[in-house]
Amino acid sequence: MRLSRRVLLCAGLAFGIEAEVRASDAEDRVLARIAAARVTLRTLRVPFVQVRTIVLLATEVRSRGMLTLVRPERIRWELGPPDNVTFWLGPEGLSFRGVHGGGRVPRTTARLGDALDDLRDLLGGDLTQLRGRWQIDGMRDDSAGVELEATPRDGTRSPIRRLRLALASDLIRPKTVQWLEGARDETVLEFGTCLVNAPVAEPEMLPPAGS
Repeated sequence: MRLSRRVLLCAGLAFGIEAEVRASDAEDRVLARIAAARVTLRTLRVPFVQVRTIVLLATEVRSRGMLTLVRPERIRWELGPPDNVTFWLGPEGLSFRGVHGGGRVPRTTARLGDALDDLRDLLGGDLTQLRGRWQIDGMRDDSAGVELEATPRDGTRSPIRRLRLALASDLIRPKTVQWLEGARDETVLEFGTCLVNAPVAEPEMLPPAGS
């Protein structure tokens, strides 16, 4: 019996929709597992190596740093040479201090609030909260951990074109973060041994006076 082209087209469309739904369900389950694992997370402290590839300048910049996260919403991002700068992210906005001085960008500045929320959710929050602005796709889920990829949805104003996150098997400790800006400029963070729920002094997470 020969099937009409319309029947074949409808069958193919239905199969594609079903496959997409199954993929979406799998991603939802992964994100739910990550959120459940992070319920007990209070603090996170981890060293990293940052490698920035700037195509226009044909150069690669390598820095070492330390990331400290205190839930629900404070992050300290310290970069060594050649950057020599520390960033504090919190409800008041973004503050920074380096060898050439410092400053503060209020949270009310366009796009900054969204960017801070995205970074908080990416590193230690509920990843489902990103879905309003980012399309999240599962890339790998096995005994070694989980790797996810995110791309900005239409209408999302972000310089980042693609973002990848790899987590260890406990779904808490970050292994790598990678993002692509513009056509080919790329930044990769490779994280070292991570301390989970270690004590963090409150003044360390607050921007210095005058910033």
